[in-house]
Amino acid sequence: MTAEESLYRRAMRLTVVVLAGLAVLGALVGWFVAGAPGAVAAAVGAAVAALGAIPTQAAMLIGHRRSPQALAGIVAFSWLGKMLVIIVALLLLQGVESFYRPMFAATAVVGLVVSLAIDLLTLRKARIPYVDPGT
Repeated sequence: MTAEESLYRRAMRLTVVVLAGLAVLGALVGWFVAGAPGAVAAAVGAAVAALGAIPTQAAMLIGHRRSPQALAGIVAFSWLGKMLVIIVALLLLQGVESFYRPMFAATAVVGLVVSLAIDLLTLRKARIPYVDPGT
């Protein structure tokens, strides 16, 4: 396993753990704020945050050994796929009247920002060269 692969795996593990904790904490807060609809909305928000973060990390893990064009394609199609799923989920949730939108939005935004911070801090600590020696 290369250092780069180890880095991507560590970022994914940390993201999964943090988002699972956010789902539990968000569901508890949602329960106290709005009852069962708030708890469900927080859990769905954490799932959307996971859907926004983990496919990109998985795409980097899969594509980091491939050519730059292949990596770009893998990342682009993973982004497109997750956006389509998120849009469909939001369209379906739009019709649910008992869905507590503020808790959903808060949990999803916090989860996405935290996962972005994990990515940035993990990559900042890495020693990944961005040039080819001898060229």
